[in-house]
Order: sequence, then structure tokens, then C-alpha cells
Amino acid sequence: MNAKIPEAIYPLLDDYMQLLDRSVPDLAEAFYLHGSIALGAFNERMSDIDFIAVLRRRPTPQDITHLKTSHQILLARYPKWKLDGSYLQWNDLGCLPDAIAPSPYVADGVFHLEGYRDINLVTWWVLKHHGIALLGPSPQTLTFTVSWDELVARLHDNLNTYWQSWTRSPIQLPKLLSDYSVQWAVLGVLRLWYSFCEGDITSKTGAGIYALSHLPERWHPIVREALALREGCGQIYTSRIRRAYDAVEFLRYIIRAYNDRLQTNSCYIESG
Repeated sequence: MNAKIPEAIYPLLDDYMQLLDRSVPDLAEAFYLHGSIALGAFNERMSDIDFIAVLRRRPTPQDITHLKTSHQILLARYPKWKLDGSYLQWNDLGCLPDAIAPSPYVADGVFHLEGYRDINLVTWWVLKHHGIALLGPSPQTLTFTVSWDELVARLHDNLNTYWQSWTRSPIQLPKLLSDYSVQWAVLGVLRLWYSFCEGDITSKTGAGIYALSHLPERWHPIVREALALREGCGQIYTSRIRRAYDAVEFLRYIIRAYNDRLQTNSCYIESG
């Protein structure tokens, strides 16, 4: 297998491909990995195994039953990891949900008859530039394209809506008292900030490491805390309340820094 795929998940992927071949032979024409694995940053504690499968036809009810059973078998055999993704057609690749029909997908290990999972420009960018083929042609040879300018515009909207809500919403703010939400939010906004600065996409861990070399030291403790939480290491902060406060201030800083960058064209802000 590709060197970026951790050996620990070889058995799961092998079993999946065998189940697919036995239960619905010739249904799948391509199977791609994207997400953290494609970015060389799979975290055995927290990462899902993100996939896009391309089918040669719309699946029949019998196909759906076989696919659902295969995922139930995998979840029972490998409860530690979730194989999550979508079963699409070739002409769906590179498109957004408003342009394609809903398709079978798996989220958090649960099979759904139809809908959309991770059908967005980030998925298509990572697939096209970093994706891994277990079946079918190399994703780098696929014909769809992704506009980086359009992708950045959508990230900008995401930063100033979804992530902005983490700094003021009475629903979101209490979440930052939890370990998971601190690493999710701090490293999540840093992924966007990395993309704005570098014109590429990286993993949450990669974005955190990058930030330690590019942001003022004022923010290093909360970034190191997020990285430590993601890796399951000991915590730096002794107070969850103080940590939540710093996380909120950090989110506000990154949002402001990006919006200022539109005027200054600089990714390094001297003061916090």
C-alpha cells in the first residue's frame, strides 16, 4: 500500500476491499482515501478513515444492503476506527451538493441511504492533490478542477460565521471546557489560517506545528495544549476555565488576523 497509509489500518482496508469484491463485484470502479491519511497525518486516536468510492452505476436496493452489511462487519471487527465516506458517480467528483443527487454515505461508522458527507471544495482539493487510490486511476489524473480562489472564499465565510460563533454563542462557548473541543477549535481555525497563508491544505497537527513557527509566543501555550490533547499527552493548563478563556481569545485573534491580512497581506501579526 501507499507509504502514507499507516500499517495499523492495513487489515481494515484489506477486509473492506475483499468484502466489496465478494458482495458487490464490479460495482466499484475506484476507491480513494482523502483527509488525514492523504495528508500524511493520520491520528490513531482521533482520525477517521475518509474515503470516496466511485460506482459504475447507481446502486440497487440489493447493492445498498450489501454495502451496509459490509460496513457493519467492519465496525464490529475494527471498532477503533471509522471508515467514513460517500458512494458517488464519476460525474459527481468535484461538484458541490447543489449540483449532484444525494448518494449513500457513511458517517461515524453508520451507513445512510442517501445524503451528503464532506462534499465540499476542501475534500476535492485534497483528493485531487494528495489523494490515494486503492482502486482505479490516480486521483491526480482525474479531470475535475478546484478553484483555489473559490475555496478560499468559502473558507473565509466559514471563518467569519461558524468559527466566529465559537467566540460568542452561548451554545458553543461551554464546549470549550472539554478537551476535545479545545483541540478541535484551536487546530480547526489554524487549518484555515494555514491555507490562507500558504495556498495549500494541511492537517490539524500540521497547522498547529506551523503556527508555533509563525505566531507570537503569546499564543504558543494554547496551541501546544491543542496539539498535546490531540496526541493524548498530558495537559499544559491546570484550569479548564483559563484554558477556555485563552481558546476564545485565540479564535478571536486568528479571525482578526486573517481579516487584517486582507489589508496587510501578512500572516504574522506582531502583537496579540
